[in-house]
Amino acid sequence: MKLLRYALPLLATVFSAPSLAYSNSGFGIGVAYDLGAGATAQFRGTSIFVNSDALAVDMRLQNLSNDLGTLHAYIDVGGFYEDAGRDDYNDRAGIRLPVGLTFRIAPSVQAYIQAVPNFAFSDNDRKEGFEVDGALGLRLRF
Repeated sequence: MKLLRYALPLLATVFSAPSLAYSNSGFGIGVAYDLGAGATAQFRGTSIFVNSDALAVDMRLQNLSNDLGTLHAYIDVGGFYEDAGRDDYNDRAGIRLPVGLTFRIAPSVQAYIQAVPNFAFSDNDRKEGFEVDGALGLRLRF
């Protein structure tokens, strides 16, 4: 009985997603690996990544797409915060400039991969400075 309680709403969501994709609300939600594994959401040009230890918010600077609209290249700008847990000395916050590609896998499913140059500030000198990270994710578009 518990299975039906969760399976029926999930199936309804999956089967209604293609029709919702044509509504073009600009909203997407999914899973990603950015500052660790977590959840991602996007509304129009603003992307948010969150997990138990980190938060990143990016806004779209530039968006380029192919004629079919199935591939997009983009440049975002944003900030991030990483919590080191009990050791506040290793907390990090900084600015980032994600550059990536978005692929439409199905009418309502989007995958992305990005390089994330960033500059981190921290009380710990070994944790601060410039580095390039990566991210990838999968979003269901509504």
